[in-house]
Amino acid sequence: MAATYGGRVADLRNAPYTVSMLPPARYPEAEACLARAFWPDPLFGFFMPDRRKEYSMLPDVFHAFLADAGPFERTWAATIGGEAAAADRLVGAAVWVPPGGMPRPFRRELMMQLRLGRLLLKGSNLSIGLKLLTAVDKVHPAEPHWYLALLGTDPAVQGRGVGSALLEPAMQQADAEGVSCYLETQKEENLPFYGRHGFEVLHVVSVPGSPTVWGMRRPPRS
Repeated sequence: MAATYGGRVADLRNAPYTVSMLPPARYPEAEACLARAFWPDPLFGFFMPDRRKEYSMLPDVFHAFLADAGPFERTWAATIGGEAAAADRLVGAAVWVPPGGMPRPFRRELMMQLRLGRLLLKGSNLSIGLKLLTAVDKVHPAEPHWYLALLGTDPAVQGRGVGSALLEPAMQQADAEGVSCYLETQKEENLPFYGRHGFEVLHVVSVPGSPTVWGMRRPPRS
């Protein structure tokens, strides 16, 4: 698959990539990339009546997450054609919240619910979905931890180790600080991938009629 960046054409399957911190000005590109990475998705699809509407909603969902996590400036991107500050092709992103940022304090949680609520009102299964999200929040660890809010790679580069490379900077910092990492995933097929990076299932969350969400914790490595 060929793609154009900066007037050049790259074979995304073979072109080398770079992982670096993503400047906030490029968050909209990350939102679009994450939409391509996640779609179709069992959780977000649960809120939408069809796949087309799910796909069109996803960038706005990820905008809500980046609006919450972005101010911590712990978002890494994988890019082809140079570092994330240059004119290149963004092919993956990992959005982290550092220790002390989760669980969200009241004001941040309220803003997050408002952003997502406006989107979910346009979809389906609102009542069940909100019960599920509340159940997920209730089991979120209270201990200091690095929280992986989002991780996704463009389908054109999946299988090349981009996701693993995106995890490394924050996991290394967590190990240096002696704190754990935590994430949630709604795709059972993701469990082995995260397991290879030291994550273990801590919670399995669902409510009647909902998809399942797995909470996974990675203890610090010495």
